[in-house]
Amino acid sequence: MEDIWDESASVPFWGRVEQLQKLSDLVRRSVETVTESESPREMVLETWLVLDYAVRDLLVSGYGLYKFCQEDFDLRYILLSKSFESLLHLLKETIHYQSGVSQEASPSDDCPPYIRSSFSFLKYLAQNHAEIAETLTKIEAEYFAERHPELAEQIKQGVQFYHMRREEGTEALPSGWLEVVSNLGDDWFRLAKRLNKARNKAAHSHDASAIAKAFGIAGPQAVDMVRAECLQLLKNLLGITLNVGGTGKSGERG
Repeated sequence: MEDIWDESASVPFWGRVEQLQKLSDLVRRSVETVTESESPREMVLETWLVLDYAVRDLLVSGYGLYKFCQEDFDLRYILLSKSFESLLHLLKETIHYQSGVSQEASPSDDCPPYIRSSFSFLKYLAQNHAEIAETLTKIEAEYFAERHPELAEQIKQGVQFYHMRREEGTEALPSGWLEVVSNLGDDWFRLAKRLNKARNKAAHSHDASAIAKAFGIAGPQAVDMVRAECLQLLKNLLGITLNVGGTGKSGERG
C-alpha cells in the first residue's frame, strides 16, 4: 500500500517516533479491513477503534503522560475515560481553556530528554532517515545514563525513570501540541460524533440495515455506501489520503 498520510491535511498527531509508527500500522490495518470487509458492523467498529486510539494517544501526549505508559500499564485506557464522548469533551475543553493560558516558557528539566516534534517531521525522519530515528532513541538513553550514572545499568536494560519537578501556577501544554489540536475545528468534532453514533449501534447490533441507517444509508448498495463512508471518515478525521469512491463526503446525508 502506498503512503496513506496526507501532509496537506490536519493530522491529529503529536508525539515520538514510535508513537507515529504504531498509529501508522493501526491506520493501515483499519483501511485494509474496511476495504476488504463485507460487514458494515466490522467496517464501523474498525474505523471507530483507530480513531479512539488516535484521540487517546493525542491526549496522553499533550498532557505529558506517554512517558509513564508501559505495555501493561497503558494510561490511554487506565486513566482516560472509557467513553469516547467524554474523550471528545476533554479534548475540546482542553483546546478551549489552553487558548487562554500564557505560552511563556516555564523552567524545564531535560532529564530524561525526549525529542518530540510534528507529524510531518517525524514522518520524514522515519521514512528517509530511519537510522537517525533509531540513533536518537539511543542518544536519549545515553544522555540520561550520563546524567544519572547510578541508574546506568537499569537504563541499559530498558527501565524508564522520570524526574518530577514542582511547578507553580498554571502552565500551558506544549506549543507544538496546541498547534496541532487548534486545527481540529467544529466540523472535525461533528464527524467524530457521527462515527461514534454509528459505532454505538454497531456495538449492540449485528443488523447491517440498522447500522447503515445510523449513517442515513439505506438500499441495495448499503454495504458499499457504508464502506465509502468509513473510508471518508478516516480521511477527514485522521488526515490520510485515499481515492474514495461511492456516495460523496461524510456528513452530506441525514
